[in-house]
Amino acid sequence: MNDRLLLARTIARVRHEGQRYGEFPYHVHLDDVERLTQSFGLNAMIVAQLHDILEDTTTSVDELLLDFGEVITLAVSYLTDPLGVDRATRKKQLHERFKQLDEHEDAARLALIVKACDRLANVKASRLFNPEKFKLYQSEHSAFRSAAYRRGLCEMIWWELDMMIEVGDKLGRK
Repeated sequence: MNDRLLLARTIARVRHEGQRYGEFPYHVHLDDVERLTQSFGLNAMIVAQLHDILEDTTTSVDELLLDFGEVITLAVSYLTDPLGVDRATRKKQLHERFKQLDEHEDAARLALIVKACDRLANVKASRLFNPEKFKLYQSEHSAFRSAAYRRGLCEMIWWELDMMIEVGDKLGRK
């Protein structure tokens, strides 16, 4: 395993210590997202491990810069929810940020890939373990896709995500 990926995993596990992803330790979610990013390269896997660290822990941007450099840190920053009163407001602001990203820029491309993988991991888990959350993801999907999808960027992730959202109700998992 690459030293930078091992460092990202270690930092993520330490900083998310005690946090839960449903009934599982939080690192289960981070590992799921990392697995989905494997075909997109090492930097995507590192960002997958760190994608929630700025919003869910006391980790600072400066710490990430020191350990991982500008591209990784900027990608994680792009993925960090803005501060907001409620989920709808935060997601609307985040979607506006995603719409502005240029997928030809390294950090933006990484952020868009990891965000699609993150959403797919969340949809898969919620479909199995949290039907109410799955319905929420279904209701948000059109706006999310409009903001984060880029033609030719992680098409198979988007295909699987679209299919899971579309067929979720048809499989009796509402």
